[in-house]
Amino acid sequence: MVNFQKGNGFLLFLFFIFFTSTQAQSSEAISGKVLSEGQEPLEAVAVVLLSVKDSTYVDYTITDVNGEFKISEAQKGDYILNISSLGYISLYKNITYTGEALTFGNLTLVEDTYELEGVTLTAVVPVQIKQDTIAFNTNSFKVDADDNLEELLNKIPGLEIDSDGKVNAQGNEVTKIMIDGKEFFGGDPSIVLKNLSADAIANVEIIDKKSDESELTGVADGNKEVVINFTLKESRKNNGFGKVSAGGGLDNRYFGNLNYNKFSSKTQFSVIGKINNINITGSNIQDFLKNADGVDGDGDDEEEEQNSAQKTKSLSGYLNTGVAGVNVGHEFKEKKSLNGDYFYNYSKNDGSSVSKRITFSNANNFDYVAENEYVNTKNDHNLNLDYKNKSNPNNSLIIKGQLMSDAINSYSNRMGRYFKDEELSTKNDNLSTVDRDRKRANLGINFYQKLRKKGRSLATGLKTNFNRSTMKNDQNTLITRRINTPKESVKELNTIRDQKLNTSIVNFNFKYTEPLGGNHYVKLESYMGNKIDKENVYQNKITVAAKNEEEILKYDYDHNENNYQTRLAHSYTAGKINTYAAMELQDIVRSFGVVNEAATVTDRLFVNPMATVQYIPKRGRKYRLSYKKNIRTPRPTESSTVVNDLNPFSIRKGNPNLVSEKIDALTLSAVIHDFKSSFSFNTRVQFQYTKNAIIKSVDVNEDYVRTLSYQNNGIKRRLNTTIGFSQKIKSLGLRYSVRNRNFFNTNNAIINFQLNEVTSKDFLISATLENNNKSVIDLKAGATYSVNNTSFSIERDLDRKYTKQQYFSMLDCDLSKKVNFNTQFDYFIYTDNAFASSENIPLWNATVSYAFSKQNSHVVKLLFIDLLDKNIDIYRRSTTNYFEETTSESLGRYFIVSYMHKLNSRPRKG
Repeated sequence: MVNFQKGNGFLLFLFFIFFTSTQAQSSEAISGKVLSEGQEPLEAVAVVLLSVKDSTYVDYTITDVNGEFKISEAQKGDYILNISSLGYISLYKNITYTGEALTFGNLTLVEDTYELEGVTLTAVVPVQIKQDTIAFNTNSFKVDADDNLEELLNKIPGLEIDSDGKVNAQGNEVTKIMIDGKEFFGGDPSIVLKNLSADAIANVEIIDKKSDESELTGVADGNKEVVINFTLKESRKNNGFGKVSAGGGLDNRYFGNLNYNKFSSKTQFSVIGKINNINITGSNIQDFLKNADGVDGDGDDEEEEQNSAQKTKSLSGYLNTGVAGVNVGHEFKEKKSLNGDYFYNYSKNDGSSVSKRITFSNANNFDYVAENEYVNTKNDHNLNLDYKNKSNPNNSLIIKGQLMSDAINSYSNRMGRYFKDEELSTKNDNLSTVDRDRKRANLGINFYQKLRKKGRSLATGLKTNFNRSTMKNDQNTLITRRINTPKESVKELNTIRDQKLNTSIVNFNFKYTEPLGGNHYVKLESYMGNKIDKENVYQNKITVAAKNEEEILKYDYDHNENNYQTRLAHSYTAGKINTYAAMELQDIVRSFGVVNEAATVTDRLFVNPMATVQYIPKRGRKYRLSYKKNIRTPRPTESSTVVNDLNPFSIRKGNPNLVSEKIDALTLSAVIHDFKSSFSFNTRVQFQYTKNAIIKSVDVNEDYVRTLSYQNNGIKRRLNTTIGFSQKIKSLGLRYSVRNRNFFNTNNAIINFQLNEVTSKDFLISATLENNNKSVIDLKAGATYSVNNTSFSIERDLDRKYTKQQYFSMLDCDLSKKVNFNTQFDYFIYTDNAFASSENIPLWNATVSYAFSKQNSHVVKLLFIDLLDKNIDIYRRSTTNYFEETTSESLGRYFIVSYMHKLNSRPRKG
């Protein structure tokens, strides 16, 4: 078995290759200085070496702030030197590079004052920088005929897609995805990335976008978001395009996909459709997965205590999916548009799993094993509307609305076994059916107005959210206690619980900005929010016996929270440096309790400081430091005055005496892109210190009944760091990337009236080596090692360590202009000291495709999935008083033959 030392040695070996390769590069260079006609240095001008044979891209750099450039890793030979920048006529020079230093001195670009008709030779510039935007030319990356945008993003340096579908760019989460600057299906990455074809995209733009208020007023407010914009190729504009594909194979496996798009300068129209039974989704189904168990009370929000990298639960079992969606957008005039989309998703997930759990509660430790069979279905409807009017230079109006409806049915048959000193003690067989119907409506209105004095402005916003859900839970539980003893007893419970939840949230904000002169601004900001939670519960629990005992629980519960915030802030903007500092006064009033009973009322006043400093010394470099004090009020379930005993082995009680948590949050980030050396670096450090921490209080009795409540006790500490860097070894045509994540968390809990400090440490490191040249062969290889260490102060001998190693490789080869071969091999190694378990899982996939047209518009593909038939999935977690490992079946091996046809794939004439 490959252990950590071997995995660590492999990573060190990769580091050694990268280091020695970079040290071996030539120091001689092709250099020069680019000036305007006025002899001013030009920054961020693209300098490209082109092949004399076919004018294809060979090497690339950009000019610095002094207009100087240097290419130091070119191979000997003849080239075309292309110097180009937006707004200037491109300059071309034929050169011969012998390996000796080649200096051109001053090179002048002439401003382009008129448009040229006809064809102009254009170099493929892989990366361009313009203010807060980094643009990647997709022609620099090898894209197969049926690749979608997800495959394209995985090839771009600095971009990665997490296992839960979130996109990260240079260490920052991408909040929105657009097509030609316009939202597409609400900007949902899971829809956009899995359905649009990569070969329709000309550029991928990573935009450090200012807030809508800052864009209008020109005054930085410290609020930015990372947005990805895909620009279409000219041949795809005003010309419908898309693809249709279908396939079938052994074991009745099938899939069908349809995607059609037509984009013009004014109107955008898209249709997508998908149906399959091969575990492929086209939308975000995280809400669906969270209801997979069907038994209330098992989760207990334990996920909050873990690193997001560890807690993600992958899809297992067998999934049938049906998807349909339509998107329509229209621009009435410049900067005035309306966009709407409708999306429907059907999912059915069924399978089985086995969970092993070790629970400790001082001297009452025990083991738990559960076998679970489940069937979950979901029907989801989603309608989005987005209206933007920024046509007036003095004001802007943005309106966003959303209507959602989903119906979920979950069936679960769980057989739980409790062991004391390795002897079977209690059985818990639970049959559960959950029917949930939920309807949601959101509306957001934001208005921004510039006033007469430069820099003076006001902004108002209204955001509402209405959520109504009904849930019916029908459970049959058979409990056998004290097995194989004279006191053995059997108890059967039939429970029906009808629950209605209504939540309404109304938030209003007002901001006023006054210039003080010298790039200084003062801001007055006010926020008012109201949240109302209403719960209606009817529960009928029958103990099956000679005389059935009936226990009825019925109540109406209200939770009302009003939040008032007034903030006085100062901002300073001076080009490279932006600062924001504020002091906030926050008043929170809460009222909750059972209707017709005396309500619990609390009124708390808080003072919250916050500050942000951002420094951008030059293009490609950004440093940001921010601090903020946050207040988290107790959740309605945490402070509830009623008891939830639906699950007889997991009872939840609230604590109405809880007070709000005080959280000090500090974040430091740095992003560096040196395009002359193709080096990319990003890091992010987040630290949270929580006082009056709301912690769990767990009591486990001798019958293994777990009663959960909450207390304010002590502090929480949370540290999360990420580091990533990559660089291209131009002499070898390879790019390496290294990524590291660390998570440290301390949290108290009360276990059977004894304080338990839980410390969780997560460490992840990965290294990847790939060729980034657009060539016949695409190669990628790497390794990932992650480890979780969890310790408990009251049970030192139960400290847990589990690891996951992944070794992966990929080969994509064009055997000819029409034949493509792709194979991927992954090897996973799972170890866990708590359960003395180790699992090695090799996964091998391969495809062979044949395109029988010049534009690759007709493709036949043969897919071999999980050739070694390792249909297993492993999920692990550590919580305040137990840790768990779950293994479940997955789809396993299957073969499919598919056909793909591109719609309107021929380029336009003219």
